Amino acid sequence: MSLLSRFFYKRPPDGLLEFIDRIYVFDSCFCTEVLPHGMYPVYLNGILTELHEEHAESQFLAINFRDGDKRSQLADILHEYDIPVIDYPRHFEGCPVLPLSLIQHFLRVCEHWLSTGNSQNIVLLHCERGGWPSLAFLLSCFLIFKKLHSAEHRTLDIVHREAPKGFLQLFSALNPMPSQLRYMQYVARRNISPEWPPMERALSLDCLILRAIPNFDSDNGCRPLIRIFGRNLLGKNASMTDMIFSMPKKKSLRHYRQEDCDVIKIDIQCPVQGDVVLECVHLDLDPEKEVMMFRIMFNTAFIRSNVLMLNSDDVDILWGSKDRYPRNFRAEVLFCEIGGISPPRAPTVTLNGDMKGGLPIEAFSAVQELFNDVEWMESGDNAAFWLLKEFSANSLQDKFQKLILSDMKELSKFQAKVGLQMPLISPLDSDEEKYSAASDSGYSVDYEKVQHGGNSSDSENIDRALTTEDSESIGTSIYTSHFSC
Repeated sequence: MSLLSRFFYKRPPDGLLEFIDRIYVFDSCFCTEVLPHGMYPVYLNGILTELHEEHAESQFLAINFRDGDKRSQLADILHEYDIPVIDYPRHFEGCPVLPLSLIQHFLRVCEHWLSTGNSQNIVLLHCERGGWPSLAFLLSCFLIFKKLHSAEHRTLDIVHREAPKGFLQLFSALNPMPSQLRYMQYVARRNISPEWPPMERALSLDCLILRAIPNFDSDNGCRPLIRIFGRNLLGKNASMTDMIFSMPKKKSLRHYRQEDCDVIKIDIQCPVQGDVVLECVHLDLDPEKEVMMFRIMFNTAFIRSNVLMLNSDDVDILWGSKDRYPRNFRAEVLFCEIGGISPPRAPTVTLNGDMKGGLPIEAFSAVQELFNDVEWMESGDNAAFWLLKEFSANSLQDKFQKLILSDMKELSKFQAKVGLQMPLISPLDSDEEKYSAASDSGYSVDYEKVQHGGNSSDSENIDRALTTEDSESIGTSIYTSHFSC
């Protein structure tokens, strides 16, 4: 603090701690015990009276971290002083990290409030019992957002240093810092990306792979059980969060030992979008006894290459349980695009050591001629859906069929020349016929079927989350399916 700043500096009233300029935190947030009945209003009135006397020209905004929809006692008391109160939840599905949309809201509210009122406005941060982990996290996000600090881990340590030693452990059974640091890195990207937050992708969480088995029982192994919390894309209200996947508790749940295997693969296939919490629990022989192995919170907007790779420092684990995880422990969360898995197809033909496949060059001129008389009035989704409609409703379908049959004859002549014996598969054949034809010819076909966990009526909710590229690929796949075989 410069000499001039010290000269004009106003010490905050008793009961408030100033973290940065004009952002105060009530010291009751650091208390392990609730104030006796009737003392809380006295405590607040004393602070607010002194605050108004020292900052008579300032406007105040209070932010409270709490649970429940009932109006809080803090809001009732601050209403008498004309101080507005904004409530934020203490956690998201048990994790003291708020969804990305609420983080963005918090940052914008604080920035706007502090930048108005001739730079004299003040923000008051308050939390009810158990809300300190979320308050510390969002305060750290604001320091990163304003570029007052650059290192996420150091920033979080600076904020927690103001609380009593061991205070975080009292309100969180798991160390939440790995997930908090992940979201702080999301916030840090906001300073370098003009578009933030990016679009939240709708993905299918395909499977979880654990490399190097953690030790959670006397047999040096574990019986993992997975739960996932997030938006229920298959439900009626996709904006509501809930448990969207859970492995059933049963005694036959497989037990993995470090001596027997070093890799565990758990198939999930659950559609996710936005903020997601994944919990991995060790289930004892008694189904009622659970031990949290680790927890991960992430946002699908920041998933790259459809994989999230983590080590023991990147997952939330029980305090003091680091020795349960081998040094080479890895958790890999694999994703795939919703509806992105292709139907079974025969492998590409090999000729003289070179891979031959795809469209013949003559096909491009034929397609160009086919669409010469089409007027493309719109682009994007509307054009793709128009193509589908025209394909099934008028003579365009006949043209496609004639074009495909013509190319099938040319392909037959080509196969006769090179001596290949590969069956021709029509795009109008069923999937079973394609699979059977490919199998009879001696080719192996790898096929996976995605199970979304819902019925056909629920699939409409997933379709809304598909990107424009998905709708465009529908039109092109109809023509290319024959030649790609």
